[in-house]
Amino acid sequence: MMHSPRTVPAALLGLPGRGVWQLHGVLPPVPRLAVVGSRAAHQLQRSCVPAIVAAARARGHALVSGGARGIDAAVHHAALAAGVPQLAIVPSRPEAPYPPEHAGLFAEIAATPGSGVLFAVPPGVGPSRGIFASRNAIVVAAATAVIVAEAAPRSGSWGTGGLALRRRIATAALLGSAGCADLVVRGARALAPDPRALMAAVLDWLDTPTGVAAALPWPEELRWLAQALDTAGPRGVGLDDLGEPGRGCAALVSAELLGLVIESPPGRYHRRA
Repeated sequence: MMHSPRTVPAALLGLPGRGVWQLHGVLPPVPRLAVVGSRAAHQLQRSCVPAIVAAARARGHALVSGGARGIDAAVHHAALAAGVPQLAIVPSRPEAPYPPEHAGLFAEIAATPGSGVLFAVPPGVGPSRGIFASRNAIVVAAATAVIVAEAAPRSGSWGTGGLALRRRIATAALLGSAGCADLVVRGARALAPDPRALMAAVLDWLDTPTGVAAALPWPEELRWLAQALDTAGPRGVGLDDLGEPGRGCAALVSAELLGLVIESPPGRYHRRA
């Protein structure tokens, strides 16, 4: 499928240990923006990918993704179309690329100047259930910033975003899925899934060294809700915690529309990080 492979040691990707992976093509230089998401992605999140790729190109970032169906494939195709260097990190052996229908995509990436395909399973080693988590760890290690476009709770994309947060890598998440909402509660920058405005939002985030948005002001009429959230702490608040249901519901809806709170898990509200 691909020619002239070379090996990449763990240290080159910022990983501990003595692991070695096979690379077809080249390792694009830093900075690198990893974009990951659900395999069964919704059309809205898919439609946001070109804006993210355009922002990466404008700031000189290479793209990183995991070669999977859904959001990952959309990222790889958009990077090829935009001429952005990229790295696909694939959870399989070089002789048996996964998913198999992406063999042609991987070959095209490897043949593109400045881009490469890294296989997370060494030649001759059989597949295992843990390889997807290992692949996701390599994605995070290879990135200087991470965007999660869509994620279910406890999914691989959710785990990738959580790992990036734990490693203090600038992390953002598109609103619209429960896993991404949880990542925002834990500190990821919230990005609205609006393809028309998303490029500017991603550029603003990439230009902020910490990746953290400035705190938004709370209107006077919602200060009581802010105080209730502060008192509740990490547990957050539910409608039953706010006294009169009509007042509480109206306040939560207003705060959510203003981007001040986020719902995660369903029925529990937290301040937006």
